[in-house]
Amino acid sequence: MKRHKRGGSGRSDKESGATAIELVIWTPLLFLVMFTTVQFGLWIFARHVAISAAQEGARQARYNAYSYPNGWADTSTTYTSKWVTDLIGGLVVNGSLQVDAQPGRTINLQTTQNPEVGMSVSFQVFSVVPFSQLTVSSTSVGPVECFYDDRGYCVGD
Repeated sequence: MKRHKRGGSGRSDKESGATAIELVIWTPLLFLVMFTTVQFGLWIFARHVAISAAQEGARQARYNAYSYPNGWADTSTTYTSKWVTDLIGGLVVNGSLQVDAQPGRTINLQTTQNPEVGMSVSFQVFSVVPFSQLTVSSTSVGPVECFYDDRGYCVGD
């Protein structure tokens, strides 16, 4: 007389332990998908912060370039760095934040036609996926805020 197992899982003896093996195979892949999804979200957020900081820094630079021709770059760089730090904080890898004035630190408004200034932002984001580094960057440039004559030179307020 043959005995039948109770519970009726439908698996034969040669399939016992298959669930454990499947768990061992699929769990790392599941974690990789989850971490990659979180990393993608961090990258999107960091990219948004970089774009926003570059635009805000460029607004500050455009406003300050005429009023403070010698100090606009330092003021705008400090403002942009603070903007990044306030928005994203501890997710920036230490020492990776770089903020640069565009097109350089000095601009001569009397000899430059249609002068433009702005900011460039670049930093690395903390990574949850092993062996990956995410660097985001953005640049925003626009015309100096002043009145222009017909030739494109700043003539005053």
